[in-house]
Amino acid sequence: MKMGFCFSGLVWGAFFILLGLAVILKHTLNIDIPVVRLFFALFLIYLGVQIILGGFRRESRAANVVFDQRRVEVSNSDGQYNVIFGKGTVDLTGVDFKDKDMTLEANTIFGASTVKISSTVPTMVKANAAFGNAKLPDGNAAAVGTYLYKNKAYKEGKPCLTVNANVVFGEVEVVEQ
Repeated sequence: MKMGFCFSGLVWGAFFILLGLAVILKHTLNIDIPVVRLFFALFLIYLGVQIILGGFRRESRAANVVFDQRRVEVSNSDGQYNVIFGKGTVDLTGVDFKDKDMTLEANTIFGASTVKISSTVPTMVKANAAFGNAKLPDGNAAAVGTYLYKNKAYKEGKPCLTVNANVVFGEVEVVEQ
């Protein structure tokens, strides 16, 4: 969902029109209209209709899963992958690791995600959880705080793939294949 809509001319224009009408009706006809509550209610109705109709979905190759269930395949770029109010799989097994440090970020907010990593690529996973659950391949889990996981291919001081797996009010599971 793009928050730019909240700051667009359409929203503020509608708000000020409602505010102006309320002032005119209050002083001419002595009718009191709660503009802020009315505007807030109409805005919530609009958001609900957009969610039901799928208005916030964007068909693109973006790495964001919002109000949806999808699989994201990562090939060879640093980046950020987000699962927000949805369920997603971030597949990192196809990452083209070329002997240089690479950092990827997988964020899960109010959702569930699975992050797949390759057992042949030297990988370090930093799992950060805030009121969520981060499950790692070695059987450990983090509910609040940070946990560091290094796979068997990881060698100290050598280039590696670093995955920052952040979860807030959700669940992320890191699976090694």
